[in-house]
Amino acid sequence: MHSDFRQTVLWPVSRVLAALGFASIFAVPLAHAHVRWFVDANDPALETFPTYSWNDPAVLSWIAIGCLLICTAVVLDGRFPRVPIIPSKLRHDAIELLRIFTGMSFLLTAYTGALIAPHMEAFNGFGYALVFLEAVIGIMLISNNLVHHAAILMGLLYLGTMVNFGFVKALEYVNIIGIALFLYFNYVPNEELRAKLKPYSVDMLRIFTGVALVTLGITEKLAGAMLGQAFIANYQWNFMPALGFDWYTDQLFVLSAGAMEVVFGTILILGVVTRLNILVVAVFMLASNITFLVFGQNDHALMELVGHMPIIATAVILLLLGYGQKIKLKNPTLRSQSVKTAPAE
Repeated sequence: MHSDFRQTVLWPVSRVLAALGFASIFAVPLAHAHVRWFVDANDPALETFPTYSWNDPAVLSWIAIGCLLICTAVVLDGRFPRVPIIPSKLRHDAIELLRIFTGMSFLLTAYTGALIAPHMEAFNGFGYALVFLEAVIGIMLISNNLVHHAAILMGLLYLGTMVNFGFVKALEYVNIIGIALFLYFNYVPNEELRAKLKPYSVDMLRIFTGVALVTLGITEKLAGAMLGQAFIANYQWNFMPALGFDWYTDQLFVLSAGAMEVVFGTILILGVVTRLNILVVAVFMLASNITFLVFGQNDHALMELVGHMPIIATAVILLLLGYGQKIKLKNPTLRSQSVKTAPAE
């Protein structure tokens, strides 16, 4: 990690994260009943669903499977065929897509009175002020005006969301910080500064998206397994018994989904097989929207789509540009070929 990275990226990012963490210590997350997994989190019936402990065979098996998948991804990285550099116009269009989709998501989420994600509904004066800020950011991004200022405001919106909902809840959507850094690095007016920051923009987008996926996998599907089981009981999403696996319970299905989300996120953070990894993530997100439509849950499908729009645009960028230019785990078995072989991603 050279001095340019420390001065232009690491120190600014670390200061922002330190400020967020410091603020979260003094933030008092106010109790507010809201819906996650399209299930009431305060429903007493949730306690009837079983939960796993760390020493259960299913949990230990998924830990082993997850480690195997991650190690396999590291070994395979760099062994895929080289992907040609995409034209400048296509790169520009991908960046514009992220800007527009994020702006649309912010504006539509603000319209419903929520912050960042449709289920985080504003519930006090401070929250309503943040909703207004969210709408302003959405308009700025869609209209392509002062995008670098909008990126800074996204950081303030994220901080406010952390104050209202707590550190862990905000961490589930820390990909917003990755998007904010990506937009700032690509749109900052100072050409010299932009030239230094821009090579790190995709890395920031990838890493923060990975952290968000890992957090969501743990909080919503592993620690929050009861919510997932209640959702599946209501909407019959567990398709494994239909394939002949009668022993594959709803509890195991939620565990599997959470474990895979943690695996996908970890692989993104490491920066290996990025294109293949994000393609699989995109397919799963698309499948969730299609499933809602098949079951006639159009409102849920629309809510999912609004929340997924920034992730969809992120997936497009990572599919086109790979892991980025600067920060990734190197495959030690390919060091001797590093001079002759360009990275696959």
